[in-house]
Amino acid sequence: MNADCDPLQTMKNRKFSPFIYSLATLVIMLALVLVGRSFVPDRVQITILGTTDLHGNILPIDYYTNKPDNRGLAKIATLIKRVRKEQPNVLLIDSGDTIQGTPLESFHGRKNNQPIDPMMLVMNSLNYDSMTVGNHEYNFGLKVLEKARSEAKFPWLSANTYDKGKEQTHYKPYIVKDIAGVRIGVLTSEYCVVDVVLVLRVEGVGVV
Repeated sequence: MNADCDPLQTMKNRKFSPFIYSLATLVIMLALVLVGRSFVPDRVQITILGTTDLHGNILPIDYYTNKPDNRGLAKIATLIKRVRKEQPNVLLIDSGDTIQGTPLESFHGRKNNQPIDPMMLVMNSLNYDSMTVGNHEYNFGLKVLEKARSEAKFPWLSANTYDKGKEQTHYKPYIVKDIAGVRIGVLTSEYCVVDVVLVLRVEGVGVV
């Protein structure tokens, strides 16, 4: 995830050990039963589905060559719907780098940002539970980012992104989902912001 980042440069911008934020998304499974054993089955099967580095890909094509390719949310949607039919308890999460990377998202971010973000439109229809904020979410600036965030019907998560000079995280740091009587915690952190550090400094958001 976010393999295009320069780890040496990233380390210069961290206050803590780079190991702490070596993953874009850390999903912590907390099997905490809310009620007594008599109300919860002895065994619960929960299926976790995850996507990452979608980079604005919706259709299963290479946007630059206009040729079919094994990618895109439209292709993934078929698999997600099939799993949901087979498994009643599903958690669907995304690890970020979502709203940048194709001509579709570039046009939307730079030329006509009025319609709903295309990726949020599709992800809403697939009932995502959460999305980690990746470094490429910042590529078009905070105004475009916050608009896309407001259009999502699921929370954008980052446990280590703060408004400048404040103790409160800019995004929700985690969520806890109750699935079949089991509490599932999803905790995320953004770890690589080399290409957006100037945007963060100018617009008042910082990553630790």
